[in-house]
Amino acid sequence: MEKSALKSSQLPGNADFQKIVGPLRPAFVELASLLATQVVSFEPEVQPLVEYCFGHSGKKLRPILVFLMGLTPQKPIDPAIIKAAAIVELVHLATLVHDDILDEAEMRHRTETLVSKYGPHVAVLLGDALFSHALHLASEYPSVEVCRAVSLATRQVCSGEIAQTFARGGNAPDLPAYYRMIDLKTAELFNVSAYLGGYLAGFNDEQLQAARVYARHLGIAYQIYDDAADIFAEESVAGKTLGTDLATGKYTLPILLWLNEKDDDEQAVILEQLKSPDNGGLDVRSELMAADILNKTGKAFHREIEKSRQALEIIPGEEKREKLAQLANFVAQAWNKFNIR
Repeated sequence: MEKSALKSSQLPGNADFQKIVGPLRPAFVELASLLATQVVSFEPEVQPLVEYCFGHSGKKLRPILVFLMGLTPQKPIDPAIIKAAAIVELVHLATLVHDDILDEAEMRHRTETLVSKYGPHVAVLLGDALFSHALHLASEYPSVEVCRAVSLATRQVCSGEIAQTFARGGNAPDLPAYYRMIDLKTAELFNVSAYLGGYLAGFNDEQLQAARVYARHLGIAYQIYDDAADIFAEESVAGKTLGTDLATGKYTLPILLWLNEKDDDEQAVILEQLKSPDNGGLDVRSELMAADILNKTGKAFHREIEKSRQALEIIPGEEKREKLAQLANFVAQAWNKFNIR
């Protein structure tokens, strides 16, 4: 089982990213070990599915947030921090399983999604099992605060997905509604990851609030990037199924910025086309490129990164601040990964 557990050797090879995660390798080894033991906590029928999910965990940004906020250099690794990282990773994996069902996605991290491999009935139940197990681990802390925070964050993530589901295929949401949805469904888990690390490390209230602000804006930026990549990236580079947002009636920031430049009549015509198979013959990517939407979306992305950086001065510890700044820089550089300008 350890072969597919969260191994430090599976971390991305980007040199800048390695500067961040290199010092965290001992923590990732412990995280991999803990997650491997959690596989066998599930019923035998479920264990292969959980193990399969652990192979879809990506860059582990949420555990990284727990580690960067919670671990102190040159000090022993606190098992409570490792467990918190495992909890947020389990919640994240559960959201990915459910996202792939909603998006009818076939590929993630260059492998077949769980829903594609086992079907939606199994996938939705496995996502529920992962959520439940995360809350079970959270309940084992002496204080109820960890379980409270994780439970609330899980509810918020699900609420964001519900709001987005209601918005699918209907009238396009306005920009405040879009930002609220991504704040709930993506940024909230970034937020609670940073909060748990800081809480377990003994941050005061002001520092905990700064940790939340930093992570929340980083999460919003990350979702904006993901939404842009779904339209403008190449699947061979992204390693997952793209084009699922429009195909499932999901209107993301690039589409909303484009629609906002149209009058009411033009918007109505475009929305009718977008609701039709193959977008009614509309070449959406070309239209967005011609309208400079790529650049406009990028400006919104970089505004969130800057808001994230501004919160860093309150975070205690020069080395923590440096590593967190490097993480913000890494997410900012992701904008260039797909040659998005």
